[in-house]
Order: sequence, then structure tokens, then C-alpha cells
Amino acid sequence: MDKTLCQYHPTQPATWHCVPCQRHYGDCCIPLNADVPDDSPTCPLCRGQLTFLGAANTAQPFWERLPQFFSYGLQAGPLAFSALLALAGLFMPRSLVLWIILLSIATKYFHSVIEASSEGVREAPSLLSAFSGEGFSLFFKQMAVFLIALGALWLAADFNSESIFWVANIAIVLLLPASIIRLALSKELGAALSPDQVGEVIKAMGWRYLILCAFLFILWQSPGYVAWMLSSGLPKVVLMPIATFLFGYFGVVMCSMMGYAVFQYQGALGFAIAEEGSQQGLPEGDWRRRKALAEAEIRLKEGQSDGALETLFNALQRDPDDLRLNERYHQLLYGLGARERCLRHLEHYLPLAARQTPPLAATALLNGRQFKADFLPADALVCEQVAAALLDRHKVREALSLLRNLHQRFPDYPDIPRAYLLAARGFAEGLGQLESAQKLLTFIRTRYPASPLLEQVSALEGTIARLGASR
Repeated sequence: MDKTLCQYHPTQPATWHCVPCQRHYGDCCIPLNADVPDDSPTCPLCRGQLTFLGAANTAQPFWERLPQFFSYGLQAGPLAFSALLALAGLFMPRSLVLWIILLSIATKYFHSVIEASSEGVREAPSLLSAFSGEGFSLFFKQMAVFLIALGALWLAADFNSESIFWVANIAIVLLLPASIIRLALSKELGAALSPDQVGEVIKAMGWRYLILCAFLFILWQSPGYVAWMLSSGLPKVVLMPIATFLFGYFGVVMCSMMGYAVFQYQGALGFAIAEEGSQQGLPEGDWRRRKALAEAEIRLKEGQSDGALETLFNALQRDPDDLRLNERYHQLLYGLGARERCLRHLEHYLPLAARQTPPLAATALLNGRQFKADFLPADALVCEQVAAALLDRHKVREALSLLRNLHQRFPDYPDIPRAYLLAARGFAEGLGQLESAQKLLTFIRTRYPASPLLEQVSALEGTIARLGASR
């Protein structure tokens, strides 16, 4: 079965579907709110309820999970179950009633493994769950399936035709896994014997069902081969419990594989379940941000640029200081050439970005100057922080333009010495204009004789003197 991908992120599998819009969305587009886990997400375009697709497009192919199936059987529940079978085979009296009870428990446990694996549950059922009062009739239903299969094989042998016998034999081997799966999931004998329902399982998996049958056949033969290899070196009293233990272990491995195959092809089988631990909601604030960013991206890709701007604007009304939302809103305004709105938004965004992530502020300032060449922030500290970020990017002239005449534009700014020391470094190291740098250092000494930065001023003056002497 081909996997359906997200409409807007072709590398991501789809987990949601909007029927009216006929759009598929991945988790990348539809974040979940951890604070309201029962809320059903809505379509970003039409606001209609989305249909959950479960793990139909995210489940790993069962043939790639062989190590997980073997480790599944090594959990406490399966190991205790296998040990119980081994001990029963060694010590239990030869009583038909007791053996029927034991086989009923075993059948119920095997079926519970199929059911749990089909729901994406990674933890195997506990041994105690096999002793609950429900489901013991499964043994008799399963035996009925096996007896019917044996009866069909006996009838085929009665034709005295080897080809008919082997056709019937192969057909039974191929149909039994799907029949067992149907019985484990529905608990109804009719479902296990229904050609339509058994065929539905096979049809859902397609030719990959043959891969499943091949693996199951190998696993079914494995306990016998292991017991045969050990038979020459171990006494029967030791060999029998080992063989019984291996039967229980490999039976659990087979059932976990069958259950997971159902989980993998859940979409074709008409149900939707997420793998355990795969759907993790976000805290309220993170969820609002992710939701707004994803919806804006979707609307932009749909050609609805005004809708994308409105989505981000509304989100910023609720969370005005969210840096990621502000950054995306600025990028969108700049990309769409919305000059006035972009410059107006910079009044809020620049101080926020300068305070939290100065490189973003530097980019925003350069963008703003594409609309207004002499654009300057209205705050002295923002000018200094953005200038430092621009100097780090070797945008020296742009940085110095922010610091020019700072003492006149902001006479009450207390950190003029620090800002002019930064500008002096820009002149000296960035542009090689030693004279301009020295003038700024002299200004600091003259106007701010008590500044704690005078030691750094002296160090830079020494550097300037050496550079001047080397010319």
C-alpha cells in the first residue's frame, strides 16, 4: 500500500485528512495541545474537523522490525508465560481438563499479544492478564478453526491426488494467519471463517502478506529445529521444558508480528490508531505558536498571503513578545513588500530581537533599510546591540551608521562610552580609519573621565598607535 504524504511537506507522512478540502496533513502542520488532549484538531483552511489517519502512513514496515519482535518476546510478561508453559510441561499431571485449561490460557495470551500489537502498544501483556475471566472461549473457537483446516486437508488427501493435496496444504498455510488475526481482533468464530473478512486482511497487505507468511513459517519451525539440535546432548527431562519454553517464546514473537502487520495496514483495514508515544502534545504557548506558523505557511502555499498575514497578526495579538512569531511576521511582510506595515512592525520587533537574538535584529534592520535607507531604531540600547551584531557580520558601515552622533540623539543614554568604544573598534579594525577611531577615544576620555572603560580605551589606543607606526 502506497503511503500518503503531507500536502505541504512532501517528505512527511500524512496523519490527518480533511474530507471537504481533500487535503492531507502531517504532524508538521497539525500540532496537538497537551493541555487539551481530547480536542479534535480542525482544518487550517476550512476549520472543519479533521479525520485521524493513525499510523497508516507512519508505521515502519514489519519486515524492518524483526529485532523488535524478538526483543518483544524478552519482556517480563512473555518470559513468565513461556516459563509457565515449561514448568507445566514438566510437572503438570496428565489430566485432559488441566491441559485444556492450560491451552486456553495460552491461546488467550497469544491472542492478547496480537490485539495489543495491533494497537501499537509496545509493552507486552502481563502474565496475570492471561488468567482474567474473559476470553477463555477463544481456545475452543481457535480449535474449531484448526479442526476445519485439518478436515479440509483430510478431504484433499482423500482425492488421491498429490497436486490437490499440496494446493490445499499451501492454501491453508496462507489463510491461517489472516484467520487467526480475525479471531484475535473480533473474538468471533464467524469472522475467522468468513472468506470476506479473512480476504480483507490479505487484500489490505497485498503481496506483502506473503512475506508475513514466510516469516511466520520460519518462526513456527524454529523451536523444533532448536530442540532437534539440542536433542543429542541433553536428556529428555531437560529438553522437554526447553522445547516448551521455546514454543511459548516464538509463539509470542509470531503473534507480535501478526499484530503489528495489522497495525501497519490499519488504513486499509478501516481503523486509525497512533503508535504508543508517537503523538506528543505541546504546552499551550508552544502549541499556539506552532499552530499559527503552520497555518500561515499553508495559506501562503495556497496563495493566500493576506490570510497568512492575518493569522500571524492574530497570533501576535495574543502573544506579542513571541520572538518566533514576530520573526516570521517580519519575514512575510518584507517578502511581500509591505513597506509601511514592515517598518511599523520593526518598532516592536527590533527591540525584542535585539534583546533576545541580536543577529535576527541585524537582519531585520538591513531588511528595513531596503524600504527606508536612513531607518534608525528609536532606542539607544537597540542601536548599540544591533551595531555589535552587524560588526560581527562585517557590516561595518551599517553598524557605524547606528552609532553616529549617538550622544546627540540620546543625550541621556548612560552607556555612550561603551557604544563609542564599539564604534572606535569598527573604525580601526573594520575600516582602518585610525584617525576617526582616535577621535572617538579622545571624546570618551574628555567627556567621561570616570568611566570604568578607560582601561579598554587605553588598550585600543595602544593598538591604534602600533597600527599607525606600521604604515
